[in-house]
Amino acid sequence: DKLVLVDAQGFQDGLGALQYLPDFLTKFFLEILRSVPLRNQANKMSYFRKDEFATEDALKIGRLHCFKDDWVSGNLTFIKSGGLAVSELIPRIQQQTLVVWGDNDEILPKEDKFRFVDAIPNSNLRIIAECGHVPHLEKPQELAFYIKEMHDRA
Repeated sequence: DKLVLVDAQGFQDGLGALQYLPDFLTKFFLEILRSVPLRNQANKMSYFRKDEFATEDALKIGRLHCFKDDWVSGNLTFIKSGGLAVSELIPRIQQQTLVVWGDNDEILPKEDKFRFVDAIPNSNLRIIAECGHVPHLEKPQELAFYIKEMHDRA
């Protein structure tokens, strides 16, 4: 039983005041969330090598889920629930855990990689240089190497 966390989100608990917004306003913000300008910005923030990876195709793929029939209603339900709050559960992880982080992640706080290692007793951190939020796309061979390295350790 081993666990691999790749640029994982775990320390941003809940959604704050968003859960108390009226439905019409939340739906309005969800429409903005799936807009091309906002998704394009997120697309660019996801990668270190933006010219190579933050392409028009990546933008289209990154927006696909936003057009599922239940995307707005599902997100509305999630927001009204207050979102996830898992940070208190992280120290309960007992499995050997590999935390992999793109050194140039612009999506999540840089200190979170250290928070995972501090919170999980049996964990190791591997930082991938010149890599953003998606090491599985930007540096798949390096990510695979670290996963295999963990797997091979008894």
